Amino acid sequence: MILHSFPEMHPVVPKGSGCCASRPLQTHVLMQDQALSPLLPGLKTSCSMSIRSKSLRVPATIVPPMKITTCCLGKKTKKCCVCILISIATGCGFLVFNAARLVSRQIDIQAIEQSDINQTDALSHLSDAVKIPTVSHTNRAKNDGPAFLEFQKLLESSYPAVTARLKRYTGEDFDDAQNLSLLYQWSADKSGDMPAILLMAHYDVVAIDQTSLQEWQHQPFSGALENGYLWGRGTLDDKGAVIALMEACERLVKSGFQPQRDIYLSFGHDEEVGGKYGNQQIAAWMRRKGIRLNMALDEGGGIYRGVPGLNQPAALVGIAEKGYVNITLKVQLKDTEAGHASIPPTENAIGILSSAITKLQQRPFPARLDGGVSRMLDYLGPEMSFFNRIAIGNKQLFGSIIQSQFSGTPAGNAALRTTLVPTMIEAGFAENALPSTASANLHLRIQPGETVESALQFLRSSIHDDRITLHIDRRLDGKPRDQLAYRQPSRISSDTSSSFEALHRTIKQVFPDVAVAPFFVVASTDSAHYDDPALTKDVYRFTPWKLDQAGLSLIHGVNEKIATTQFIQMIHFYEQLIINLAGNR
Repeated sequence: MILHSFPEMHPVVPKGSGCCASRPLQTHVLMQDQALSPLLPGLKTSCSMSIRSKSLRVPATIVPPMKITTCCLGKKTKKCCVCILISIATGCGFLVFNAARLVSRQIDIQAIEQSDINQTDALSHLSDAVKIPTVSHTNRAKNDGPAFLEFQKLLESSYPAVTARLKRYTGEDFDDAQNLSLLYQWSADKSGDMPAILLMAHYDVVAIDQTSLQEWQHQPFSGALENGYLWGRGTLDDKGAVIALMEACERLVKSGFQPQRDIYLSFGHDEEVGGKYGNQQIAAWMRRKGIRLNMALDEGGGIYRGVPGLNQPAALVGIAEKGYVNITLKVQLKDTEAGHASIPPTENAIGILSSAITKLQQRPFPARLDGGVSRMLDYLGPEMSFFNRIAIGNKQLFGSIIQSQFSGTPAGNAALRTTLVPTMIEAGFAENALPSTASANLHLRIQPGETVESALQFLRSSIHDDRITLHIDRRLDGKPRDQLAYRQPSRISSDTSSSFEALHRTIKQVFPDVAVAPFFVVASTDSAHYDDPALTKDVYRFTPWKLDQAGLSLIHGVNEKIATTQFIQMIHFYEQLIINLAGNR
């Protein structure tokens, strides 16, 4: 587009020195209007200049090639223009230089030739697993114990080689017979001091909304196989991973594979409700036994299509996960401040509480580009277009714009900052009476690098009202919360360790078309129970399936299903990962 012309100006020149002595100067800057990238929609490359009298103003961002037409200039004006052009060229060079420094971090490795898998048997095993309704509840007395035991027997009968070679631990080994989680140990071929690895999944599932049953194309626990998909609750979250791990281990045991380090498989029975009686106890047992883990791998990441600015799927490996806390906001007024609604005061309990919630929503937690988003862009940036690389390579200049673009979507906003949302509210007892109390529950997901305590401090400073009290140990009804009322954010694991490199390499061997990158998981997983440097060196979160936004919505939703081709690839992935982590080098 044509930007601003220089306005009329009369330069000081000697008399008779040519055309400039008799005509005002007209200078035009012509530029192409280009969007920086799909990653940062709306950011335009532009440059505007104007000269009026003795003032010179040059606001500029990225400057593509420009055409400048000028008439004859005086010496001083020429020098000014030359300085302007030099400054612009230098700025452009700086931006391009930083963009050029973004070197690809993708491992260049040949894809493996995937061996034949008995797909009929593998899919039959997953179907049988889905048919068992292993729904977990916060009150474990409500769990269907026989269903969980049936699932355990299914694993035992379906994988005879694993049953014979790997040692299995159950609840009694963890001093709790009601702990229905499973731990398998695949001992190393020879003794050594190499730390073990832990591969995790969970076989409990969330409950079904009974009002949605008519919306299911196949019943939630049917395990139906149709049109290239296997249907049912848990196919994606997370029985698919359990069965894929068992299939991979069964194949490796039968092939004679001997691991060079101990391999543990942990299958939680209560991940969906916090893992209090499952992996929390298993992690404590490992500490008592003096077990040292080089790496733990759980769910949390995946392969996602449609990442803005990227023309290939992104394999996002979680190197940290957010913490969470539920906070009760409470207003407690004196009885004399309540009364009949016919004579209302200026403020009442409901109004005070509503004002506090409004303040919190109008003042979100600060965005942080130095965390998971920055690390993710460091890996994905070099795989993007030139203009994307300019922005990502110059985050110190374009950071606010990148933050603005991420903040524009719920998922992007959650990646940038600690989030807060009111989930429950309680107030009032009659239509014509003023309550003396009002309470609300706030659910926070806390960014790694922050703490529950720092989040509370931020809330208090934002509300700035002594009439509002904050509680993390009490629910709306005043009853105590359980010990899982909050969880601190995890440590940030290394994206340069040998374990991350093995994960990266395996992903590229099985999914050669993807770009691998670390990121922060916004949800909570059972891996948090192993987030202890005395127990585990690094904790990662990744499930090897490819999903778009529609696929993600199936998790915990209606018509959960997995493509049969994806499930078979999951088996290949876990098999190759075990070889890369524990095979002969």
